[in-house]
Amino acid sequence: MEANDRKKMTRNEQKDEEIPDLDRLSCLPDSILSHILSFLDTISAIKTSMLSKRYRFLWTLSQILDFKLLRLNPYRFRRCYPHDFFDPKGLNVLSFEAHVNHVLQRREHSNLTMFRLSLNAPAGSEFIRNCIDYAARHKVRHLRIRGYTKQGSVVLPRLLLVSPSLTILHLNNAVCSSIELPKSLSLPNLKILRLKNFEFSDSNYNGEVFSGCLSLETLVLNKCWIRPADKLKTLGVNCSNLKNLEIKYWRSPWRCFVEQSIFVNVPALDFFKFQGHIAKVKFRDDSPCVNKAWIDICCPTACASFEVNGRMESSSESLIEMIRQLRNVKSLSLSLRTVEEQKNILKCSKVKPKKVARPVAISTHVLSFLLETSPSTEFLSIEIPKVQSDEITG
Repeated sequence: MEANDRKKMTRNEQKDEEIPDLDRLSCLPDSILSHILSFLDTISAIKTSMLSKRYRFLWTLSQILDFKLLRLNPYRFRRCYPHDFFDPKGLNVLSFEAHVNHVLQRREHSNLTMFRLSLNAPAGSEFIRNCIDYAARHKVRHLRIRGYTKQGSVVLPRLLLVSPSLTILHLNNAVCSSIELPKSLSLPNLKILRLKNFEFSDSNYNGEVFSGCLSLETLVLNKCWIRPADKLKTLGVNCSNLKNLEIKYWRSPWRCFVEQSIFVNVPALDFFKFQGHIAKVKFRDDSPCVNKAWIDICCPTACASFEVNGRMESSSESLIEMIRQLRNVKSLSLSLRTVEEQKNILKCSKVKPKKVARPVAISTHVLSFLLETSPSTEFLSIEIPKVQSDEITG
């Protein structure tokens, strides 16, 4: 009998060895599982708590928090988002705020790698400020805020403005003045700063926003502007260690073109990008040796109170002056529409349509003029849309 029992036990052990472990993922340590969950937005990560007891509180260990408030059709997206975020009339913002506050209270109070709050519907300014304050208190390194409020501007907490842990900061105003621009920053380890839809004025800008970030390497100003008829006429960008500067879709009205300007005092600048309607960008006299510049301009034609030809001529003059100040640039890339407008001003040829099947002929007069304007350029490229042809290099 004992021999038979031993044989049965041996057979059972063999069967157990043959059955594969179907849930090897759950056997991983908490640190790895929480890292995997960090690739999901926070709402999706919390949903994994329904998988098993193993995942019940795993989301609380995540060092990345990602909250999105979307204005979507609740019936179309009910499978993707929690029901309590929506009602038949639209998005229930109070439910979203309550959910976020609940998550912040239940989460393990460890330091944060990234905190993102993206609002596509108006929320309370106090709620937004509390979220930013929570991120700052937990020494966040990467902070992305898309502010949307109609109840007054969000004042950034003092703890964030002097945070030694912050390395990346993205601030975006969904509507004007949702986030109040601080007059100064003191972020010793900030590497990347992106500002979108911000208005600069004498009341909120004195140059210390940029100069107070001693380690800043990348600055992006997207859809920003100087307040019209304000005492502030020149936006000074003073950063000793800045390497990359991008100015995209500058939004100052055309009537302010003559009096307003952007002064760049960056001795270590390596890459410069300008895109959108032209603005007066001035570099210091001993202009830096920029390795690469990328320029894509278009002439504003929407304002009927100004003559189109006059705007095109002023835009062309400012473009040439910008290139002349970057005369030491090694690689210069221009968009096709930039060259076409320049061709129109120089009367070398007529402006061609944007969509043509054949390659676009770039006048040698224009190429020679641009190369003479920037004599140190070793590589000049004209970026042509894919529907036209490959890049033309001179």
